[in-house]
Amino acid sequence: MAMKGKDGDKNHLSPHDQNGKDGRVSPTPSWRPASALSSRTEDEEEPPLPQFRPYDKKSWDNQIQKDRDAQRKLDKNNGKAVAHLVDGELKFEDDEEEARKTRDPTLQEGNILPDELSEVFKEELYGKPLEEIDKYIKDKTFVAIAPRFQKNYIHRFTATKALGCLTPWNPARKFSVYIATNQFFDYLVILTILCNCVFLAMPDDPASETAEYVFLGIYTMECVVKILARGLIVNKFTYLRDPWNWLDFIVIISAYVTIIIDIVSTPSTDGESDGSVFNPQMLRTFRVLRALKTVSIVPGLKTIVGALLRAFKLLFEVIILTSFCLMIFALFGLQVYVGVLRQKCVLDVPEYNATASLSYVAYYNDWIKNNSNWYEDGEGAYLVCGNASASGECPSGYTCLPDIGENPNYGYTSFDHFGWAMLTSFQLITLDFWEDTYNKIIRAMGPWNVLFFVIVVFFGSFYLINLMLAVVAMSYEEEAVNTNREREEKERKEAVKEKKEKAAKDKANAAAAAAASEVTAAKATDATAAKSKPPSKEEGKQSNGTNNNKDSKVGTDSKSGTVTINGKTLTNHGKGRNPMVKMPSKDSGYSVQSNVSSHSGGSKDKDDPDSISLDSHSNPRKADSGTGSMSHGLNTDSSDKTMSIPQKPFIKQDSLANVSSSGIHLGDDDDSLSTKGKSKKPPPKIIQGEESTGRNEPGTLVDRNHACLGKCCYCYVPWLRIQNLVFIFVSDPLFDLFITFCILVNTIFMGLEFHNMPDDLVTATSVANIVFTVIFTLEAVLKLTAFGKFYFSNGWNNFDLVIVVASWVDFGLSDLDGVNVIRTFRLLRVFKLAQAWRTMRVLLTIIMSTLGALGNLTVILVIIIYIFAVIGLQLFRNSYTEDKFGGDGIPRWNFNSFFHALMLIFRILCGEWIEELWNCMRAADELCMVVFLPTLVFGYFIVLNLFLALLLNAFGSESLKKSDNDDEDDKLSLAFVRLKEICCCCCNFKKTPRTSSVGPDELDEEKQIGMTDLENDSKDKQSKDQPLANGTVKANGIKHQDDKVEAEEAFNAKRDKFTDFDAARKASKAKDSKGSNADSTSKTGDSKEKKGSKDKDGMALGDEADDMDDDDENKETVVEDCFPPICMKKYVSTFSDHALWSDFDESSFGIKWHKARYFMCKIVEHKAFEYFILACIFLSSMSLAFEDVYLYTRPELEAALYYANIIFAALFTIEMLMKWMALGFKKYFTSFWTILDFCIVVISLTSLIVDAMGGEDISAFRSLRTLRAFRPLRAISRWQSMRIVVNALMLAIPAILNVLVVCMVFWLIFSIMGVQFFSGRFYKCKDSSGEVLLPSVVANKSQCLAMASTHNYTWVNSNINFDNVFNGYLALFQVATYEGWMEVMDDAVDSTKVDEQPSFENNLYMYLYFVAFIIFGSFFTLNLIIGVIIDNFNALKKKYDGSALDMFLTQGQKNYMNTLKKLGSKKPQKTIKRPKASCQAVFYDVAVSSKFDICIVSVIFLNMIAMAVDHYKMTDYVSNILDILNILFTTVFTLESVVKIIGLRHHYFRQPWNVFDFVVVILSLVGIVLADVLANSFNPTLLRVLRVFRIGRVLRLIKAAKGIRKLLFALIISLPALINIGALLCLIMYIFAIIGMSLFGNMKIDLPLDDTVNFQTFASSFVLLLRLSTSAGWNDILETMFLQPPDCDPDYATRPEGGAKFKYSTGDCGSPAFGVFYMVAYILIIFLVVINMYIAIILENFNQAHEAEEVGITEDDFDEFYVVWEKYDPLATQFIKYEHLSHFVGDLDPPLGIPRPNEIALVAFDLPIVEGDKIHCLDVLIALCKNVLGRVEETEEFKELKSQMEDKFQETFPTRVNTSKTSSTMQKKKEDVAAKTLQRAWRTFKTQKQLRNLTKMAMQKAEADENEKNTKSKGASLANLGRRLNSALSNFFSSSRPSSATSRHSIKSQTTASTPGNSQRKSKSTLQVPAVGPIYPAKCSDKELDL
Repeated sequence: MAMKGKDGDKNHLSPHDQNGKDGRVSPTPSWRPASALSSRTEDEEEPPLPQFRPYDKKSWDNQIQKDRDAQRKLDKNNGKAVAHLVDGELKFEDDEEEARKTRDPTLQEGNILPDELSEVFKEELYGKPLEEIDKYIKDKTFVAIAPRFQKNYIHRFTATKALGCLTPWNPARKFSVYIATNQFFDYLVILTILCNCVFLAMPDDPASETAEYVFLGIYTMECVVKILARGLIVNKFTYLRDPWNWLDFIVIISAYVTIIIDIVSTPSTDGESDGSVFNPQMLRTFRVLRALKTVSIVPGLKTIVGALLRAFKLLFEVIILTSFCLMIFALFGLQVYVGVLRQKCVLDVPEYNATASLSYVAYYNDWIKNNSNWYEDGEGAYLVCGNASASGECPSGYTCLPDIGENPNYGYTSFDHFGWAMLTSFQLITLDFWEDTYNKIIRAMGPWNVLFFVIVVFFGSFYLINLMLAVVAMSYEEEAVNTNREREEKERKEAVKEKKEKAAKDKANAAAAAAASEVTAAKATDATAAKSKPPSKEEGKQSNGTNNNKDSKVGTDSKSGTVTINGKTLTNHGKGRNPMVKMPSKDSGYSVQSNVSSHSGGSKDKDDPDSISLDSHSNPRKADSGTGSMSHGLNTDSSDKTMSIPQKPFIKQDSLANVSSSGIHLGDDDDSLSTKGKSKKPPPKIIQGEESTGRNEPGTLVDRNHACLGKCCYCYVPWLRIQNLVFIFVSDPLFDLFITFCILVNTIFMGLEFHNMPDDLVTATSVANIVFTVIFTLEAVLKLTAFGKFYFSNGWNNFDLVIVVASWVDFGLSDLDGVNVIRTFRLLRVFKLAQAWRTMRVLLTIIMSTLGALGNLTVILVIIIYIFAVIGLQLFRNSYTEDKFGGDGIPRWNFNSFFHALMLIFRILCGEWIEELWNCMRAADELCMVVFLPTLVFGYFIVLNLFLALLLNAFGSESLKKSDNDDEDDKLSLAFVRLKEICCCCCNFKKTPRTSSVGPDELDEEKQIGMTDLENDSKDKQSKDQPLANGTVKANGIKHQDDKVEAEEAFNAKRDKFTDFDAARKASKAKDSKGSNADSTSKTGDSKEKKGSKDKDGMALGDEADDMDDDDENKETVVEDCFPPICMKKYVSTFSDHALWSDFDESSFGIKWHKARYFMCKIVEHKAFEYFILACIFLSSMSLAFEDVYLYTRPELEAALYYANIIFAALFTIEMLMKWMALGFKKYFTSFWTILDFCIVVISLTSLIVDAMGGEDISAFRSLRTLRAFRPLRAISRWQSMRIVVNALMLAIPAILNVLVVCMVFWLIFSIMGVQFFSGRFYKCKDSSGEVLLPSVVANKSQCLAMASTHNYTWVNSNINFDNVFNGYLALFQVATYEGWMEVMDDAVDSTKVDEQPSFENNLYMYLYFVAFIIFGSFFTLNLIIGVIIDNFNALKKKYDGSALDMFLTQGQKNYMNTLKKLGSKKPQKTIKRPKASCQAVFYDVAVSSKFDICIVSVIFLNMIAMAVDHYKMTDYVSNILDILNILFTTVFTLESVVKIIGLRHHYFRQPWNVFDFVVVILSLVGIVLADVLANSFNPTLLRVLRVFRIGRVLRLIKAAKGIRKLLFALIISLPALINIGALLCLIMYIFAIIGMSLFGNMKIDLPLDDTVNFQTFASSFVLLLRLSTSAGWNDILETMFLQPPDCDPDYATRPEGGAKFKYSTGDCGSPAFGVFYMVAYILIIFLVVINMYIAIILENFNQAHEAEEVGITEDDFDEFYVVWEKYDPLATQFIKYEHLSHFVGDLDPPLGIPRPNEIALVAFDLPIVEGDKIHCLDVLIALCKNVLGRVEETEEFKELKSQMEDKFQETFPTRVNTSKTSSTMQKKKEDVAAKTLQRAWRTFKTQKQLRNLTKMAMQKAEADENEKNTKSKGASLANLGRRLNSALSNFFSSSRPSSATSRHSIKSQTTASTPGNSQRKSKSTLQVPAVGPIYPAKCSDKELDL
């Protein structure tokens, strides 16, 4: 494995790149050269597969031995990487990457066994202990493979002894493993859990207690088996190491504890358990968690819970941020609103003379505490009042007093201590019933407190809650990406497998194929009607994608799905096409479709979603009716005959038979066998449906029937003739058009039903129903006849058939009562519209595709609902009793039965929780929060957001856009063309030419969902006749075709450079403008060009919003023609002979006229003129705000407004006339904004004239005046930032409307169902106080009316009802917005029969109708609108944001460039020098120490706790302590800033956070001083505001929390866009406030309206609309608009002051029609559109912030890099020593850090080393970034950008340029290895030489010994020889074994030998010792020896 010099840095070591693209660990390390990587994928040389061997004693011994070997190797190399030089390249013995891997992700426990392993696995090994198959696992483990759901799953166990005694080969443990992994054991457990769930839902059933013991037994057995198989907890893979098992364990233990407590405790007489430690009921609720066990057993659920848990990590940060913000809101409320909600209106105390028994003070206290003296509002609650200015006042005779009685809402809504303040803040953030708190606080404290709510709602609710959505959506997206990746990997493997099989087959069948081809040729020429068998699967596979006819060279490229003809590629229609280039049409001589059809027969792979068939036959309409001729199926053109080529019988041909009437391509049945027509005559040619081409030869019959039909039917051929004729009839587009028309008419008839219908209409609808049922039945019969067996392979046909059957069943059961459910089947006919309506089809597809993905998610949601419902049932079922609720009775929503509990949890999931929580707390104290809050967080925030994420994902998925085909649209348009032709023939008009028929090419230019092609508009404008300067026009305009040509040329231009691309466009434009004369060219040429490249909103693509103004200044003034071309042509033709007209342009008047217009243009387009008009618009809009109901009290203001109105009307009229003259009528009346101006001017003038004539009291004219409120809209076109937002909305409007219309159709079904269920059943009998009577008092309508006169009863209908479809829509709209839905549901659930009194919960299961509607009608459809907006928003963003070069970069390259940009912005910081003065140095040390920071953070926490202790009515003792603590904390923070200022000197103010701290300290000090000074003399409210400054200290925590900082950063990025949207929001609210004031200002003040909530003044209207912008309580406001006589006066309204009556057109009544329109329009515009844009921006910016993280490197990582760098380079020289590099990189945190050992990676980086052995920070950082980002493809554009970045770096880092490179890390390592190799060789040589000398000496010695045998003893000589040998050998071994002390010494000296300035003495000393040994170590692999 060779390192190729510098190539290494392109793809090098990364600890994070272990997972290849497919998520598996790639066997090759990522830093190997590219060649090594690519060759593996091409040849697919898979590593050898592991063998499956049973695990026994020997396996255990092998594992032990393996461990020892690994340890020995580690000791030997001392943890260092051993390298050698081979041919000048480095070669490493071990692989750091491989060593670092701990497991193979594909072989993790719980995964499915990979296919390649499943093939070699033997079934007899199921459930038996097998040796470990994952080679990376270091632990001692074994696996067991077991089947479940027909797939093999991996189970992993520890091989150590279970429970300390059971080895894996112990029979008991083997049996336990077998049981624990057995699928039937799992099924048993699942079954037990399901049964247990049923019993848990019936807590009072006596059987459930008994069953509990059975279940406990089964769970205990399961637990024991698993513990025996796995062991308890000590090792990995044991029982308690799996978190899911903790759940089981806790449940089982708690069950036993409960039983023991029950036995121990002695039940007392009154049923309460006496003597028990505590109530075991709480422990019992743990049983519910068993339902979660299903998750651990069902595989799909585990993955989705995995996604949820992964999301939870990120969510955790969001939840912390949310909690933090909640605390701040709560602290604010605690400081400012403490005790204010207790203020009430008390009746004035009467005169009282004190007596001895009762003093005046005591009497006074008794009086104000007596609640009968408090003022109640109409709903029985006590009115909150305030003494502040503009707050809510008390009625006369009452006084507002503080601290009276309890807080509102049973005492739960308050800010009196921190807990309640948190709960109330949480209620505000979740926007549930927040209008109640909002109204009360504003009544008590005045309207300025709106600011607090705006911050809470817009920041808390919209930002934080949507951050949760963003996080969940992102986690889901990542999950989806991973799943797709796995699927792709699987497909790739299968493809490789097939390839291999095919290759083998081809070899085997080569000879057979040759023979077969001759037979085929013979068969093709044969003209008999012999039928061929359908192909076998193998042959089908082979033929797929191969070339059928060699000569024609037509084939399909299987990868891309493109069709090639004679080597040229034709792009798929609608997929890879240039968007503007027109493909050859069917009508042109050369047709793609007809040409390819006959050849590419089998090329379309059924399962491949990308392959789009180009056959004319995939859509018969295209082939047959496209030209408008009547040829169908049987008839063929002569041109077709000439093109036909012999067809191979083995290849399945696409046929007309495969197409349903809906044009959807049908699948083909393989099992159809050929049948032979048995006829004596020469039979007609009969071909199978599968073989039929679009155009068969004359006399050919297509057989679409099942094979058996041919055998049993005698007149088979006549039947086939009939069938073929019916097929032609059914396939005709006109037939489809007729059916679509019938569906529409039928829908209208179904929607006509209403309450009290006249009999004639009833008869008419029932007749219509019979007629339509017959028509649809006929349709089904005809289609069944025509399509034969293919009928059922299309979903729509099956759908039609079901509806037809249901309709007949409905007729049969029509006399029975209560069979409404079957009638609802008829409503499904509406869905048949989807066949002909694209948007509806797409949305249905989205819903269907999402439902598939939602399967698992729905199960999780059901489990969550179930668990919480049962917990509620177990805890509170006995708490909801009459006595706790006083006179209110038990609330409807309770936990008394399982169904009620389910419904209540569902209601919480809809976000409605606070009122039910209050009820629950009345019944069972604060324990309720345990159920409610977790349900809200888990269900509402996480799981429901996951639903939304799925929908958004479905929207964004490209596959949907690609796969949806527009055949249906083509069909309808073709049908209209046919109709037109028929009409033309009848009317004897000139027949339209054939080319006029609409081809598919023109039709589906735009394939995106609901998005309109905006470019078309601009094209049309350009292509129209170009005007001449003087208001005339050239008659012969430029033709539309040139536009296409221009686009084609532009797109075919080279893509090398952006300028070339632009130049191509400009060149083609220049051709266009040649035709016009010189004058016009100079004036219009440039402007046209600009216009062409701009979009509708006047922004050039790629422009930022800020660049716009500069553009406007530079643009040339152009005088357009006055009239549109049509008028001009008429004038030219009429007056062409008239001398004056023909010479007008040249005449002196004409020239003057042109100059005057030119001058006027200059004025109109001038900035000053625009600003003047803008000022006028603002002033006139402001003036409208003063026209409130109090205007009559200020006559001077009234007069001023009257004259101002006249002046503004005159000014706007003059502006309009000026623009007419300057722009001409054509331009003026073609722009949306100028038309708006025109309408508003006309309205102003009309209202003035009407006023002058005295008609202001006529209601029609009054509403005209109301329309003046639209004046502010004119500001939009002149206010740049707003215009961008509005244009974005405008672009989305077609799509939103499209979706809205589809939603209306969805809702229509529910509305009609509602009419059928509830029509006329919402009537009820009420008494005089408005209470509904019980059915026992009044049974029905007649009784009620009979008692009306005596008892004052009335028989009334609810305002919101289902009496007709429109009322139904309104009711459903309330349900969808969750406002007023409770009242609607209560009415529905209580409904009985028509004209009968409703009875409590008579119709309980009607809740399910609303649940279904909320899920399908509200959840899906409203979220689809969010989806559309976000989709459009992203499309716009792509359009505007893409910079010129972005077009040419891949995603990876963009990431790399963005990272480099960030890189250049940071440098190593010089550490602030420690001061020399010792005293100052102490302060410095304290200021920079991290311990000091931690202390300060903990002090902030303590301060927060102290602030939270604050509460209402504190004792003096507590308040004194808190004051002292406050002074203490302030002192601490002051000292902190003083210490830092002394220590850091002026550097202290360089950091923004320090400045913030300083400001907070100053404010705190000011607060303390002022509090003391002003304590007695000043306003307490101001003191409260001063106390708020303390909260600033808490904000300092943000500095400490990195996660929170990141999330807030996303908000800061979004701010500019959010401010623009906020401005638009305010503008819309302004307009609606003025309209509301003029329409509803004089309405009678009746609850819920009061003196602060009303439309009487602009301020109160605006405050009310701000609340309604979240749709809070809009239903209540709508109720008051339904006010009609006798409850109001229809002729006279009342003055607010003095109560005088005056004549008014609607009196003081409401106007229901206006009211509904006003409210619904407001809610739709604000809530659904503008607020969703807000959400879109947050999602987008969060994604951007997260993308930076996903890329892997964020700003924080760079900061952290430089923080660590500072330690190694304190003087900020930008260099560190080479020897420090490994430590430095090891010290960094991921992603940049590479943990040690990291030597190989650093060598691979090949970093340049400069003089002094130093490395530059930028080189290290760039290398580490590349390491994280992986390989980046080097293209020309990329290199160019990279070089630009390098130049920038040179400017930023001059030190890097000034130093010269001496070496690199790679070079250094090579030198090091070379030196070591030389040393080793030299040692070997010296040792061998020394050994030779020794041998020589030994031989000499031997001779000498012989001679001197007698002189010396034998022993002494041997000892001498031994000594010498010993020293020689020990030297040798020490040199080749680096574990001894000498070797360590030698290695050190070698590594430092090459560093300059090192003494050579040490290395010399080691070289002197010779050693024996080969060059390489003994244990060398064969690869290394093979040099």
